[in-house]
Amino acid sequence: MSLESLNQQTTTPTITPPAQGPLRPHTHTYDLMRQCIHCGFCLPTCPTYALLDVEMDSPRGRIYQMQAVAEGRMEISQEFVDHMYCCLGCRACETACPSGVQFGKLIESAREQIQLEAAHMPLFNGTRQAKQEAAEPAGTEDFSLHEYTESSPATESLSERLLRRFFFDLMLPSRLVTSLVFATLKMYQRSGLQSLAHRTGLLDAVNALPTPLRGQLKTPEELMPAASGNLLPQPLPEITPALTRKRYRVGFISGCIMDQIYRDINEATIRVLAANGCEVITPPRQQCCGALHVHAGEAKRGRQLARHNIDVFEPYNCDVIIINSAGCGSNLKEYGHLLRDDPVYAARASAFSSKVKDISEFLVSIDWNREMGTLQRTITYHDACHLFHGQKVKQQPRELLNAIPGLTLVNLKEADWCCGSAGIYNITNQEMASQLLERKMNNIKATGASVVATGNPGCMMQIALGAKQRGIELEVVHPIQLLDEAYQVGELYEVPAHDTQVARRRQRTLATSIGIGLLMALLLARRHKKKDRESSSKRENS
Repeated sequence: MSLESLNQQTTTPTITPPAQGPLRPHTHTYDLMRQCIHCGFCLPTCPTYALLDVEMDSPRGRIYQMQAVAEGRMEISQEFVDHMYCCLGCRACETACPSGVQFGKLIESAREQIQLEAAHMPLFNGTRQAKQEAAEPAGTEDFSLHEYTESSPATESLSERLLRRFFFDLMLPSRLVTSLVFATLKMYQRSGLQSLAHRTGLLDAVNALPTPLRGQLKTPEELMPAASGNLLPQPLPEITPALTRKRYRVGFISGCIMDQIYRDINEATIRVLAANGCEVITPPRQQCCGALHVHAGEAKRGRQLARHNIDVFEPYNCDVIIINSAGCGSNLKEYGHLLRDDPVYAARASAFSSKVKDISEFLVSIDWNREMGTLQRTITYHDACHLFHGQKVKQQPRELLNAIPGLTLVNLKEADWCCGSAGIYNITNQEMASQLLERKMNNIKATGASVVATGNPGCMMQIALGAKQRGIELEVVHPIQLLDEAYQVGELYEVPAHDTQVARRRQRTLATSIGIGLLMALLLARRHKKKDRESSSKRENS
């Protein structure tokens, strides 16, 4: 039975369609929904449908629900929210769709609508929560969402809302706050506090506290060994001259998460670009590209960040704007869509997006430098979802890798199947992400490769976590790191050893200082606690 015929058999009370937001009827988003012909070609490519075998957790089912909300046949219920946020946003369905449905834009619009609704929900509403708890499931076993229920979305707790606002409004838009947060996390890892937390059971105790991440702290904590680089990285040089004759003036998006965790990849990217005749411009005032915001439904803040980055890059008049992170690149290429209704920025955003290229996409499009040394390694390549499905970049990274002398590239089964990282999905939907990671790791292990290359920091962290959990000796790298290494082996350039040594000395000094500070704070706290006990004892005796 089709979704439409089932809906015709279901009687629901009148529901008012959204009066604001992207899921309003007769909008650009509504037109995108109507492109879906419900053929089902997307079903076998959808990871969540493959795992759950639930129609409403397929691209077709999700589009049906969005259209029902837009047409006033369904409210934004808790079930609707769950199905929308269960989606990875991997966009594999776009590659399979014969009608060209732009599902990535649709799922982001649905989440934006959810956040608009949530913004008007009171934090404490006993009537709403009681109604939600009392609501009985309705409809058939397979299609419970096709019959109206009063299951309103669960309201956020104060701590949940504060955590969301800190992450999206304070941390990501600010390089300073992001640097401080990651410096703390790196310090936790390198000072011995991480091993201490494991040995003493402190991590388990913290994990059991009633916080928004209760019972879910272990996965993000396990991802931490992937955090490398200096505790507080210095800004990248604003202008890096071309190593050879200048052929291009390129802007470089250094990213926020990438620059903190994988600074070495950014540095390798700049060196490779310079070796290929590029003057590299890295504006110090650039901010987060807004990808995580848009994917999570925080589109308003995402648009603000897009406007800021356009303002920052325009004066440099770059020929191309380079990105080395798949998720960021996909969002940057869609600034034109994101700001399509902004009369001031619409044309400027389209012009900006037209210049954005992934590093592999750009290199293959020019007469790139092939003066490389030999790397004797067997590697495999994992397609990051937002590079392959979002940007349609598939062969270019493989072309670069195949050109490196001595490198053996082994095909990976289901190379374009999501690894489960998907932005922050591996933190917010840990069980689903774990199952997807298991499938990916089994395929990687079958290749016999000792190195996995992929073009996205989230995928790198996720696959490294999978290797660690399974005790597999596996190096996870960005393709540009291998190209950078081949250039160095071929003596095209070299990285001064003293720079690395100086950085390490500074890092050790900073780590020691922070460690001493923490130790003194603990000692003072114990001393203060002891004095309080003595004072309390004296009062009781008197």
